[in-house]
Amino acid sequence: MNKVLVFALPVVVAIGLAGCSQDSASTDEATQVGGMAVCDEAALTTAVKDYLASDPEAGAFQSLDGFECADGWAVTFPTVGPTMDEAYTYTQIFQAEGQFWIPVAPADRGSVCGTFNADDPTAYPADSEVPESIWQAACNTN
Repeated sequence: MNKVLVFALPVVVAIGLAGCSQDSASTDEATQVGGMAVCDEAALTTAVKDYLASDPEAGAFQSLDGFECADGWAVTFPTVGPTMDEAYTYTQIFQAEGQFWIPVAPADRGSVCGTFNADDPTAYPADSEVPESIWQAACNTN
């Protein structure tokens, strides 16, 4: 009888641990926030406004005058300034992280755009992180 109990105990513990592990995994899946960043005017306007709110010198949001997205990257053209008469449009790059658009700081723009070719500044750099389909708009503008 003791031999059966000694053999059965590890099997019962293993089954119990497997059950806990499975419950733990399903709990993790249920509590994870998922989704992909949406490439539309509403989502990118929110991303631009959130970014501008974090930088008091950036100016007040006036409008979003265009955007393009590709492969988890977005380039936007927000117009900012105290009033529309004093506003200017600039280029803002975002990278998707899950369901959020994360701004690329202006100082980091060069690092994600890659190394420009002085002989042909319109040539797509091999070391660019920004997809080629939006590179001109994202990296070869103001």
